[in-house]
Amino acid sequence: MKVMLLANEAPEDFALRDNKEKFDAYMGEWYAFGGALREAGAMGESAALEAPSAATVISVRDGVRKVEDGPFPDTKEQLGGFCIIDVADMDRAVEWAARCPAAKNGYVDVRPVPYLEEGDAS
Repeated sequence: MKVMLLANEAPEDFALRDNKEKFDAYMGEWYAFGGALREAGAMGESAALEAPSAATVISVRDGVRKVEDGPFPDTKEQLGGFCIIDVADMDRAVEWAARCPAAKNGYVDVRPVPYLEEGDAS
């Protein structure tokens, strides 16, 4: 099954980008995590995201488009990246999420990725 791990990082983890030595050590954890996923044959697509300050939030209400700087969720953690993994079941996905560096100071949202064919309307 395909599962998306959404890495929600704490502000202090985003702040590490301003200190090369600390950021390199932090990224070393991410590279090890990605390497372990690849070695297990579970790694699919993955990417890091720019800091939340680079985000733009778009909404459309009653046909009117609204563009805002953002995001501004009711949490201090911010989406920092994602991995799509291929695992046997949700238990295995949860095990991988617990190994994700973002789980130490933030949290990892674990979501199954459904396979939808055109015309599927549930």
